[in-house]
Amino acid sequence: MKTTIILTAVAIAISAPAFAGQKLAAPQEGPMIVKSAQFAIKSPASNACPAPAKSTGWIFTSKPGPVSYMIVRKGGAVAGPFKAEAVKAASGAMATISRSFEVTSAIDAEYRILVAGSGGVASNWAPLKASCKIPLGG
Repeated sequence: MKTTIILTAVAIAISAPAFAGQKLAAPQEGPMIVKSAQFAIKSPASNACPAPAKSTGWIFTSKPGPVSYMIVRKGGAVAGPFKAEAVKAASGAMATISRSFEVTSAIDAEYRILVAGSGGVASNWAPLKASCKIPLGG
């Protein structure tokens, strides 16, 4: 036991000068990692068109910073890329996307968020439905 204590003390005494004066770098944060995405659309509440609708999305990341994303229509077009800023949240960071728009004609489609540069992270499909049985306007 005494020998172990003496050897440990000698090892510390020998190694201490080797590290004296060296500056140790703080650990660097790695790149931002996109964890997941969610998407929701609130379709028009009535059968009349034009009518207001709203989409909201959330992109969850490992740390704050800019995120690039696209909106994809199932079987159709891709809009974007758009940018959003992820801000500090309880479990890493989160970017919130919100858009209000007007539905002017009947639609039954699904949309999702596809996060650019994330290795394929995409949200759930969110439906947008409007019958527009009652046309308004002139």
